Amino acid sequence: DILVTMLRQILLVAIVATASAFSTAPATMLRSSAGRPVSMRPAHTSVKMMEGGDLFVAALPGLAALGVSLQNQGGAATAAAPMAGPSPEEMLPVARENFNKWNGALQTKDPKAVANLYSTSGLSFLPTVSPQHIKGIDSTEQYFIDFVKKNPFGTITDDSVTVFDGGNSYLHSGMYTFELGEEDARTPVQARFSYVWQRIGGRWKITHHHS
Repeated sequence: DILVTMLRQILLVAIVATASAFSTAPATMLRSSAGRPVSMRPAHTSVKMMEGGDLFVAALPGLAALGVSLQNQGGAATAAAPMAGPSPEEMLPVARENFNKWNGALQTKDPKAVANLYSTSGLSFLPTVSPQHIKGIDSTEQYFIDFVKKNPFGTITDDSVTVFDGGNSYLHSGMYTFELGEEDARTPVQARFSYVWQRIGGRWKITHHHS
């Protein structure tokens, strides 16, 4: 905004100075095809300040075009869109990789390893087999103490991704099937899921999980 204001002020000074030079320039004597002298004087230039500091220049096409160009550039700079992040298609492999990391942590049977993938602040965790709304890392670890004993293994059957914050966070949602129980008596359980992963301190963390 400061740069745009400076450009406008510089443009105004240049236009006023040029308009003054044009208005005081001596008449130029030319001769017509009939041989009669013709007096030529530059056209009058008017400069007005409009509301909000915008410039309006009349009767001087070259300077008017310059003013419009700078004005458009200023508006573009002010309303420039944020840098585009990755598309959902580009983010989907990242989402699946993070899911595999979470699923792999379950295979370690270490509840702390699973809980470490969740954010330590602003967490919203609605687990599959719990009536609680978990909001803290300690409660998250406590939940996985019992859950990892069920020997869970998840397989995504359908999923999609919505990207936020230029690719620094995303929603991964869909359907997965969990196999639970001992190896000789595995029970498949289908469930819906949604994860919100956010890049925190250079690492992906789960800030929301609903299953």
